[in-house]
Amino acid sequence: MFFLENVRLALASLRSNKMRALLTMLGIIIGITAVVTITTLGNSLKSTLANSFNQIGGKYIDMNYSFKYEEDENGEYPEYRPMTDEDYVTDEMLDELEEKYPDKYLWSRYRHYGDGIVINHNQQKLNVSVDGVTDGYIRGDNTYVMLEGRSFTKDDEKGQRHSCIVSDVFVKQYFGRENANAVGCDITIDITKGCSSEFTIVGIYKFPKIFEKYSQSGVSFMDRSTMIFIPYSTCNKLSLKKDSKSYTGSVMLSSASYDRKDAISELQEFFDEKYKNNRYWKVEFYDPMEDIGITTKVLNIVTIVISIIAAISLLVGGIGVMNIMLVSITERTREIGVRKAMGAKNGHIRTQFMVESMILCLIGGIIGVLLGLLNGVLIKLAASYALAQLPEYQDFVSLTIQPSIKAIVISLLFSMLIGLFFGSYPAGKAAKLDPIDALRYE
Repeated sequence: MFFLENVRLALASLRSNKMRALLTMLGIIIGITAVVTITTLGNSLKSTLANSFNQIGGKYIDMNYSFKYEEDENGEYPEYRPMTDEDYVTDEMLDELEEKYPDKYLWSRYRHYGDGIVINHNQQKLNVSVDGVTDGYIRGDNTYVMLEGRSFTKDDEKGQRHSCIVSDVFVKQYFGRENANAVGCDITIDITKGCSSEFTIVGIYKFPKIFEKYSQSGVSFMDRSTMIFIPYSTCNKLSLKKDSKSYTGSVMLSSASYDRKDAISELQEFFDEKYKNNRYWKVEFYDPMEDIGITTKVLNIVTIVISIIAAISLLVGGIGVMNIMLVSITERTREIGVRKAMGAKNGHIRTQFMVESMILCLIGGIIGVLLGLLNGVLIKLAASYALAQLPEYQDFVSLTIQPSIKAIVISLLFSMLIGLFFGSYPAGKAAKLDPIDALRYE
């Protein structure tokens, strides 16, 4: 009850001098607003980067070829030698890995078969680019979003089926409308310097807007060239020469539930065995998520440093609180004298003014937090507007505004600590007043 009475007295004092109280809290408000805005911006940037990175390649593990700078039995290092066909990861190695760990790893295999022509129902020639890819290429690359149908299956690969995945742009070019029930339909592709083959559409992907802007800007809709994907094994069968090398730079985990570190160790052990007799080159695996971890640490440091700089204004606000409390004590000297004459102890007087100082700073902190959150909303609106002007990047950026609850709680506690620290001197001065002198004060 004693504490609640002090809170009531503090609020009554603030209501009696609203403008003075607001101006006193201004330094606290500005400081807390700056801290909350900065931490919200930093936290949102980290979340946006992490979510966007997960969308683009969160399941990926990078694979790199590395030259072996290792001593032989004579203590000599090998001279550098460029990679030859024997140094690359082969399809046979990948097939063996998939047999050893079925349905766990999806390799992003790619081979360009050639450019070609497809004749639509109106006898118009449509330009296409035919690429042989695996399921890992489609599922792992966020550039290609499936709209209808399915990706390639093991049966497509093993059976070297004439299945294909086309874009929504191609569907409209070929059928003359978007909703054409294209899945299951057959098309004939005439490959330049190649053969003419019939393929069955099993899936439709969304043609990336970034390709429209940067590679085919100004090209009419019917003249726009799109990619048609066929199974990687089918591409090798149709090609005159089989491409036995895998130039892929990554492998995708089929499920996010797999432990990435264990997967890297597993892959490294497998390929170390395959490359143990290779004197010059080896394969190494790297977790790209470590890059986002490093970026996050840098952003954390920058956010903390800037927040500390912004928090300096809280000290300025604290000095303002001390100043106004000294003025308030001078104005209420007779009140203090009356309370002491009625039996109030020094501790009671000290607590009253320290609570008032803390309430003053806490209210300023709450206002600052609300303004900081408002700034976060404004930042989101500005960022959303800027992203809307770049539609080609909307598929790659997952915009997230995430205020830091931890920073908000710390800011409020720090504002109360400011009130406690800077209010202790005026409260001590009020507690030491002589009741007789205080009663005679005019």
